[in-house]
Amino acid sequence: MKNVIGFDLDDTLWSVAPVIKRAEALLAVWLEDTVPGYKYNHRKLAVIRDSLIENEPSLAHRLTKLREQIIKNSLGSSVNKDRAVSIAENAMQVFLEARNDVNFFDGATETLIGLSRLYRLGAITNGNADIVRLGLNNVFSFAFYAEQVGAPKPHPDLFLAALAHTNCKPSDFIYVGDDPVKDVDAANELGIKTVWMRSNKERLRGKSKPDRIIEDIRELPAAIKGLIAS
Repeated sequence: MKNVIGFDLDDTLWSVAPVIKRAEALLAVWLEDTVPGYKYNHRKLAVIRDSLIENEPSLAHRLTKLREQIIKNSLGSSVNKDRAVSIAENAMQVFLEARNDVNFFDGATETLIGLSRLYRLGAITNGNADIVRLGLNNVFSFAFYAEQVGAPKPHPDLFLAALAHTNCKPSDFIYVGDDPVKDVDAANELGIKTVWMRSNKERLRGKSKPDRIIEDIRELPAAIKGLIAS
């Protein structure tokens, strides 16, 4: 059986901050064009967000549903309830299209294509980037999301779901991620081998050490080859 390699997505395969910033800007324009008098106010939206999570804590990791609810609630009395639901659903499609329009790190797609010829690849992520919208479904054979599983990393459920789905032992599974706690510590705790993508050059601040450290995604094939051989 092929070794399985799981990937975090945001800040591991691309930089997420500019993606979200652009997606929110496009969303703001769309909402203000669609709803007369509507103003996309970050402070107002943050207050709505906090209130929603306080009343329903699980929304904190159900990112798509959370943003949709924020948009719906922010419409207030500007439109009727049914119209608010429809606008929020359409707004989310605008956001998600932009949210999945990413600039992959140099060499990322080529590296993934090459690795997919040798190993089974998949995504394990807290975010709501979608492998189909991203065009990664030709190299990733599975994807597990916190919103789908019901718990975000560093909770083990995402990793356990991937292990069960692939029928893979932790010792034959390698996980690649940028976050020392949510990715490295969480995977290490289960006996999964880890590669830390130190894309922001920050110091390791987790409680455990990754098996390999890379600073460029193009270093990954050699790191994985070394892990499997060790």
